[in-house]
Amino acid sequence: MAVLSRAHDRSAECVADVAVQLTRWPDLVVSRTRKSIRFRARGREIIRMSGDHTAELLLTAPVIDRWARVLADSHRVTPGHNVGWIKVEIEDRTDAEMFLSLVSVALKANEK
Repeated sequence: MAVLSRAHDRSAECVADVAVQLTRWPDLVVSRTRKSIRFRARGREIIRMSGDHTAELLLTAPVIDRWARVLADSHRVTPGHNVGWIKVEIEDRTDAEMFLSLVSVALKANEK
């Protein structure tokens, strides 16, 4: 059980590191609730982080449709709770880097 606990701690640490990095991005405004950290870009919420090893991202339906196969092949990305949103499991540094790259795409996709 200790191995599982350490793995969970590392993934929570990765998510926390991602959140800290995102607070430094000039296009994002952070807000905290009791249960989550959320980020807005140009007044629109685009990231939801609930404190576990996942984060939701407003990637937009057109981008999701265009990248469906690549996203599915990653095995870390699933549909989000709402249309245009994805849920990303962040277990390690590679997942964190992928998520940050997807945030860059989401910022561009949500410019309109």
